Amino acid sequence: MAAKSIFWGCIIFLGLLSPAVQAQDIVLRGIVNDQETGRPLEVANVILQSIPGDEARGTTTDSNGLYQFNRLEEGEYAFIVRYVGYVTYTDTLVLEGTGQNIVKRVILERSEEILEELTVSGDREQDLVPGQIQIRGEDFGRAPTPAGSADLATYLQIQPGVVATGDRGGQLFVRGGTPSENLVLMDGTLIFQPFHIVGFFSVFPEDVISTVDFYAGGFGPRYSSRTSSVMDVRLKNGNLYNRSWSASVSPFVSDLFFESPVSEGKSSVLVSLRGSLIEESSKRYLEEQQPLRFNSQLVKYSSINGEGMSCSALFMRTYDRGQLDFEEGDFFKWSNIVTGGRCAGVSEETGVAFMDVNFGLSYFTNEAGGENSPGRFSDIFRSHLDVNLAQYLGDFRLDYGFFTNFNNVTYDISDKFVSVRSGRESFLGTGGYVSLNIPLGRTFSVDSGVSYTSYLRKFDSSLEPRISISWQPRGKVDEEIHAAAGIYRQPLVGLTDYRDAGSAFTAWLPLRDPDRKMEARHLLLGWRQPLGRFLRFSVEGYYKEIRDTPVSTWSTIAQFTTDLAYADGNVQGMDVRLDFNHRNFYWGLGYGYSLTEYETAQDHFGTWFGEPIQRYNPPHDRRHQLNAQAGLEIRNFTANISWMYGSGLPYTRPMGFDSYFSFEERPPDVTGSYGTPRVLLEKPFQGKMPDFHRLDVSVEQAFELPFVNLKIQAGGINTYNWDNLFYYDVFNQKGIYQLPLMPYVSLKMESI
Repeated sequence: MAAKSIFWGCIIFLGLLSPAVQAQDIVLRGIVNDQETGRPLEVANVILQSIPGDEARGTTTDSNGLYQFNRLEEGEYAFIVRYVGYVTYTDTLVLEGTGQNIVKRVILERSEEILEELTVSGDREQDLVPGQIQIRGEDFGRAPTPAGSADLATYLQIQPGVVATGDRGGQLFVRGGTPSENLVLMDGTLIFQPFHIVGFFSVFPEDVISTVDFYAGGFGPRYSSRTSSVMDVRLKNGNLYNRSWSASVSPFVSDLFFESPVSEGKSSVLVSLRGSLIEESSKRYLEEQQPLRFNSQLVKYSSINGEGMSCSALFMRTYDRGQLDFEEGDFFKWSNIVTGGRCAGVSEETGVAFMDVNFGLSYFTNEAGGENSPGRFSDIFRSHLDVNLAQYLGDFRLDYGFFTNFNNVTYDISDKFVSVRSGRESFLGTGGYVSLNIPLGRTFSVDSGVSYTSYLRKFDSSLEPRISISWQPRGKVDEEIHAAAGIYRQPLVGLTDYRDAGSAFTAWLPLRDPDRKMEARHLLLGWRQPLGRFLRFSVEGYYKEIRDTPVSTWSTIAQFTTDLAYADGNVQGMDVRLDFNHRNFYWGLGYGYSLTEYETAQDHFGTWFGEPIQRYNPPHDRRHQLNAQAGLEIRNFTANISWMYGSGLPYTRPMGFDSYFSFEERPPDVTGSYGTPRVLLEKPFQGKMPDFHRLDVSVEQAFELPFVNLKIQAGGINTYNWDNLFYYDVFNQKGIYQLPLMPYVSLKMESI
């Protein structure tokens, strides 16, 4: 109750303060949009210069394309907006009266001209927050992808601090967290499993991506309900004026992309269809068929009015099915159905600078089974309504919002040797967040806030304070020292039994103990620094204290169970990145060090191992990771190369075998039968798999034909054919390996 009172007291106080701060100001605000698609343009330069006079005030747009000038005086001003690759926008504004909120929307047209750099005095440029990497669709090509279009999944895997289990399974671990601790948003709507069963692909090919804000840790109070990372994906809008399409095919996947205006200049539609081909193609030129299949379908409708208010609606369906161990016949499959809508814009009537309202429905189902194991099934449904607002209190920026969500989970899980367990649970969550950015001069800023969540008769309420600090010693946006700290809690967990590294099955369920919440405490310290004109260096150290992380109740017998135990632990590490960009050539090096340790006390540990508490490194603890990329682009020719190295992951070794008899159906013949064999496991995760490394290359040539543009790409995955172990099957005493050398050729046609 005290936490709830503190949070709502802050909201009321700041709400009362806002009108008083801005009552006598003339405020100019608006959104800068791309003419063709209506998408907001981030970090556009906006200049306001008095007439007559030489004094100029400048600012840049934020991630929503929003700019704002406060405390303006009456008079005439030159208004200029510049963005690289676009025609400069100029206008003359006459400001009159006091206490006015003036909205000025700007639409920029594309241009092939290269704009000169413009420097003005004024507000600081938009910069990255601690833990954040901003990704654009054109960045994806730096990681060779065996398809006509690059993909977000492949690009994320070359980032230090991100660990993938292999080229199949669809699992990504970020800085010691598990996949279920990652929050993935698609235009504000949650998607539970965006990564396909073939590890190079996700539901986000480059054709549909506008920007991605990837937070490896230390994210602000707007994002709640996850303890590890955030991937905030913004999809492209369809073209408002021109119809276009593209189609591609490779041995791995085929793609179809289409966009068209619905009402010219006002609304558009975007369609993306994708389907795998590896199951069919692999049997023709690999030693064994790859029984892996996936597909996805995305439709997005967008509209924009004359004042810059934009709305969109989307629908996505995905399907994955396959075998991770090709010989045993066990299968995994999952699917997503996601739909949602979003409206965002500015207002003249209130002090609120920007409002964003989104509603979404997400349904995820996954199952596993096979000839030698009973079927397991789990699904989760989530609906949400979010309202996000931003306004200025003088030089301070206030972001706040409110949210409510409903969650329903169902599972029906057959333990391998014991019983069948099933359940259904629902809960409602509601709350809000507030964050205040305080600039201290031109080089120092503090962003502090808190998130509050209340769960209806299910869990105790949660208050999660967070803070980040940035210092730009010489006032340059690309030269910064930053730090962040925060508390993150998660009531809903995705449980996977990682004793079986070949598992892609996740059972979603709320924590059984209402007094416990999965919790992580983040601490980040980083430094970004240019080294000359073309070289960029960044380093970020992190420490996470983990509390009440649910793990499967341990047994010396390999069996899936929904019985939970709790582990505490910590993650500590460092990510280093060095990037060189010069005209047509680039290269990048990334190194990640991470140490993840769990500690758990469970029944029978003393009997089995002689110690009541076990300390171990979980199966995603990759101590060292090194990534190197290089690329060359000359006119219509492109070449990319990527090399990845990762130290061996932990696994649990077998210590022996026995057999058992089942009495569930009838008394067994204990004299004439040896029973059913089963594996007995050693202490958790004491073994280490071999190191992983892989070299991928691609070359691409584009041709301008009379009616279409054609791109031909040739490349290879694992080009020196290294035997990378996917996981070790302790029951059958054999290794399951990742893809061998797999050459490919892809074709992509685009409309002119």
